[in-house]
Amino acid sequence: MWEPEDIPSLALAAAAITAAVAALGEWLHARRVRRIAPLAFGPSGRPRHWTRPMPILRVVAIAAAAWSLVTLVSFDNRTRERRTGNNVDRHLVVLLDVSPSMLLDDAGEAGDMTRNARAAEVLKSVLDQVPDDHVRLTAIAFYTEARMLVEQCRDRELLLHLASGTPFHITYKPGRTDILASVNKAGTLIKDLPRKSATLLVLSDGDSLPPSGLQPLPSSVDQVVVVGVGDPARGAFIDGHQSRQDTSNLGQLARRLGGRYYDCNYRPLPREALESLTAENPTGSIWRTDRRMLALLLLSLSTATLCLIPLLLDAFGSPWRYRPAAAVPTS
Repeated sequence: MWEPEDIPSLALAAAAITAAVAALGEWLHARRVRRIAPLAFGPSGRPRHWTRPMPILRVVAIAAAAWSLVTLVSFDNRTRERRTGNNVDRHLVVLLDVSPSMLLDDAGEAGDMTRNARAAEVLKSVLDQVPDDHVRLTAIAFYTEARMLVEQCRDRELLLHLASGTPFHITYKPGRTDILASVNKAGTLIKDLPRKSATLLVLSDGDSLPPSGLQPLPSSVDQVVVVGVGDPARGAFIDGHQSRQDTSNLGQLARRLGGRYYDCNYRPLPREALESLTAENPTGSIWRTDRRMLALLLLSLSTATLCLIPLLLDAFGSPWRYRPAAAVPTS
């Protein structure tokens, strides 16, 4: 059984073999036509000049049809995706803080919104900017450790539901939020994504950071955006201490990851923050012709050519037309 990755080379091989067989057939056909040329083309024994490239055109059309048919085997009835494999251009990986402090209500412009509700608002604004066709969504929750919630889905409402108050912290072992270890674990979970295809979006109210222990992100990550929620000045009381958005540590985390930090407690996330995710794919546009579309176009042109050539040759290929002699009157 051929794998989809083998289809391009198989299609080229099929086109080459088909072209060789068609060329042999054209050669044999030309030999037979030469024997009866006076019958087909009149006393001169020659067709019109425009018919000379027709054998070559037939061979090319047959080879193109073979390439197209074999190429289309690698696609199912969907328009944009292969039957197997990952044809998605980009990934949005959301690293979501689900610690108990995210349930405090000091976020938003009025300071009466929970931090995770504000994080859900920011996430919704991000998803509204993300193109539908070429982005898959991954959600990783973290508290004392990081855990995969959703992997490579397209359901935006599912992500918003997970971010808007689901008490995931009750499933974790109680303790301090370990954002550094969680980022390292998230890097491990997404390391197999295509190179430079992922945008890592961290939504958190911050935590203390040890000076060492942060591992380099995998090559799959192209851009890092760290978003802080919660009041950075007033804060709220929880677990025996005052909790507020830790802007200094979140900014330090963004710098160490090579990304950018944004305080989105009441301001929206700037549109330019997601330039890597929302920018038009440089390898294609609405005018891009992918292999599937090229195969469909070639198949249409080649089959139309093969159907039209015999009709044109029959109607206009010979300069001589047989005309029956007039009947001689008998006395």
